[in-house]
Amino acid sequence: MTDVIVAFSAIAAIMILSFIGEVVSRRVLLPSVILLIVLGIICGPALHLFEYDALVAFVPFIAPLTIAFIGFEAGMKMDIYEVMEQSKRAFLLSILGFIFGTVTVGFFLHYFLGVEWSYAFLMASAWGGVSTATVDTVCKHLRLSEKTRTTLIMTSLADDSIVLISTLTILNYILLGEIGIRESILILASNICTSIFIGVLAGLAWINLVYLTRKAEYTYTFILAAILFVYSITEILGGTGGIAIFIFGLMLGNFRSVTSALKLRMNKKELSAVVVQIENFHSQLTFIIRSFFFTFIGLIYVFTGIVELLLGLAVSIVLHLTRFLAVKIGTFRSPLASDLPAIGFIVGKGVASAAMSTLPLAYNLPNASFLASTALNVILFINVISIVLPFLLSKRAPRTITPTDFL
Repeated sequence: MTDVIVAFSAIAAIMILSFIGEVVSRRVLLPSVILLIVLGIICGPALHLFEYDALVAFVPFIAPLTIAFIGFEAGMKMDIYEVMEQSKRAFLLSILGFIFGTVTVGFFLHYFLGVEWSYAFLMASAWGGVSTATVDTVCKHLRLSEKTRTTLIMTSLADDSIVLISTLTILNYILLGEIGIRESILILASNICTSIFIGVLAGLAWINLVYLTRKAEYTYTFILAAILFVYSITEILGGTGGIAIFIFGLMLGNFRSVTSALKLRMNKKELSAVVVQIENFHSQLTFIIRSFFFTFIGLIYVFTGIVELLLGLAVSIVLHLTRFLAVKIGTFRSPLASDLPAIGFIVGKGVASAAMSTLPLAYNLPNASFLASTALNVILFINVISIVLPFLLSKRAPRTITPTDFL
């Protein structure tokens, strides 16, 4: 009974800290991710208010739960056709930014620090996207055009999806162990196909079930059960739960396209009302879990040395420079180029990157503490720089600013 009380007390305390961090972040105009992590570090490693070993024991449960919730939310909010048809520029920026950042950081970790290729690209992939929260914060306080703001937000939504799928795929490759390339490719292909199949099947099933029960109360309870069930059954059958959940959310969020393609006879207006309610409630629940998660990773932060701190800063600088290059190419001969000095350095990391960065701890991979510590340093540095630098750049306009100004 004592263990249960301790666990409940710890969870309650973390939730209170999360709430405090969110409230303070709104007043100081900083992304909550920074304050939540810092608050966790103060109460954990600094003041030792929580027992480290007890908290780490929760990682294998909290990380998958967070991945499941953010995966479903990313899928629900992502309209593939809108991204590709109405803002091809956003999709281009997302792909270029992710590839440039992942490849550059992966090579940097391998050649400069001797990190094994698979682990180097696992972490590089986790840091490859851009946070919607950081984009939204910067756009609100800079005089950027509405088109620029919309494009950046759509880019960040696409980034979450790419980060989830890419990082989980690399993790699966690592977990396969020392087997041949051909066998690895076959198993990975089977894993991804299984995940996609279950996600699509669950999406189709729940579109019909949600429509049939559209007038019932507490519909989200049904969705919550589906999220947990789909994640579990996918993992049992050899797939990746996070990918399946993302596809599941994508199917439900794009129900209009799905029902039209399959010629399903449904009242789209009624179904739309239910889906909007589901999305709103899930966003609130995800907000709680996201806040809890950031505070939690601050609590389990371990300062392993000045090397990891400097490494985090170095990776942050590399990511900012590669991001600038990607945006420079992606906005070539585009109206967005006028906002380049600011948007070229927005590389903030959010819950998707943070959740992926805990995978070494969750799966007890070699050098997990080192990788997790470095990851948190990267997240902290890169969010601070992504907030401060665009503000400084905007004040130096209209002179053209390039990365060499900061070298």
